Amino acid sequence: MKKFINLSISILFAVNLISCQTVPYQGQAREVKRKPSEGGVIALTTDHRPEDRSKADEKMKSNCPAANVKILEEGEVAVGQTTTSNASEAHRPSSQKKVGTLFGMPLISGQAAGTDTTSSSTVTQLKEWQISYECVSSGSKKKVTH
Repeated sequence: MKKFINLSISILFAVNLISCQTVPYQGQAREVKRKPSEGGVIALTTDHRPEDRSKADEKMKSNCPAANVKILEEGEVAVGQTTTSNASEAHRPSSQKKVGTLFGMPLISGQAAGTDTTSSSTVTQLKEWQISYECVSSGSKKKVTH
């Protein structure tokens, strides 16, 4: 009976393991600019994976079906910015006290109760990896300008 239970547990574990297959990562690449049969610009994330680069290569080759692809330039490019702001408030108690009088009027020292506010902002550049390329045939060269 104990062997039967152990065998059943092993079979259930194996079936569960087989049914939990993961979907392989699909590369991501975006065309920024495309001039059919001339060249273009492809964008990837700054921390791109080899599958992303393969997807970019596919897009470049599909735009240059009768020619070779020549990489003109690639690197990180700022494409925007994001701003993060923080603010905080602190309630300050009164530290006022009477320290005497002058001509019958009370003299007060210290600060009145109130609220102190501080704020800060941080601007961060949004970047992506861009690849500029051209389609090069054996007899002529055509360049893409940004």
